[in-house]
Amino acid sequence: MSDQTDDFVHMWEWFSTHCHGYSPLYERISLAVAGDRDLLDALRGAPPDAHLPPALLAAVHYLLLEGEDHPLADVYAARSDADPGPLFLDLCRTRREEVMALLATRRIQTNDCGRSALIAPGLTWAASRHPGPLALVDVGASAGLNLLLDQYRIDYGAHGVTGPPESPVEIACRVRGGDPPIAGRLPSLAARVGIDRSPIDLSDAGDARWLLACVWPDTDRLERTAASIRLAQGDPPRVVVGEANDVLPQVLADLPDGATAAVVTTWVFAYFSLHDRQRFVELLATASSNRPIVWVSAESAGVVEAFASESVAGHDHSASDVLGAVSFDRGSRRVDLLAFVQEHGAWVDWRA
Repeated sequence: MSDQTDDFVHMWEWFSTHCHGYSPLYERISLAVAGDRDLLDALRGAPPDAHLPPALLAAVHYLLLEGEDHPLADVYAARSDADPGPLFLDLCRTRREEVMALLATRRIQTNDCGRSALIAPGLTWAASRHPGPLALVDVGASAGLNLLLDQYRIDYGAHGVTGPPESPVEIACRVRGGDPPIAGRLPSLAARVGIDRSPIDLSDAGDARWLLACVWPDTDRLERTAASIRLAQGDPPRVVVGEANDVLPQVLADLPDGATAAVVTTWVFAYFSLHDRQRFVELLATASSNRPIVWVSAESAGVVEAFASESVAGHDHSASDVLGAVSFDRGSRRVDLLAFVQEHGAWVDWRA
């Protein structure tokens, strides 16, 4: 194999370990893809953003959601226990043209409403330290599903429940440790706005289907994501189009007077270049001369420099995603490690 194809093999093998214990379906499929040289060689012709495993997985899922008549559909719907690996490869071969077209035109959009289960205690924690309302700014908002987090019913088991009981969106989040601040109602939001360079238009059936296609089928997230999409279609959140660092200063300046800006990033900061990450932090520090700003981030270990040391020492691999808060006020800065978390909101291990 060429060196580049070897890289693809290693990437898919690594992704299979990432899925282990969480998505047996994608773990098996990832191993099958890692062993198929012809498919990996074809993927090299896709745009660089589409080289990541979730892109191909979403493209195939999209075809199934669109109504593709293939035995893999029964596996995804849990109606069959057939080995998904060979079936996935077969669909990629028989529908290669359609798969490659999707990879050429679509980008990974993991707008999982389950992440609201992690953002919610972060906002409650922030509100306890800043009087007055919060103004929510979701950077990398995609379709803006997490801007509607106060309309979701989030169940933390014995630790409490957040949100309206009649909500069509129900999210279960297990508390693995600590005592997260769970409030029956989330803090008052004076404004809510998202930022995304290529937001999903939920009024477009294809866009909505793609957003759902990015959900891993065997993780009990499809139904709640579909419900959150329907909710957002009836109450579309505001999402500003543009690169984060270009539009963030104006978005912050336009927030209501007297509100603390709660800027949220969830598994998007890793896509920033190192230069853009530094610039992002500088923008927040500068903007804090006009209002307090709390940056609530949920990212993989080491992505946010402020939490690089805390995120790895003494914790197992499964707890490597980090929920943290960096507070800015007239140039001063405070760093608080809030929790270790699962990226789709399955659990939280509270540390603050």
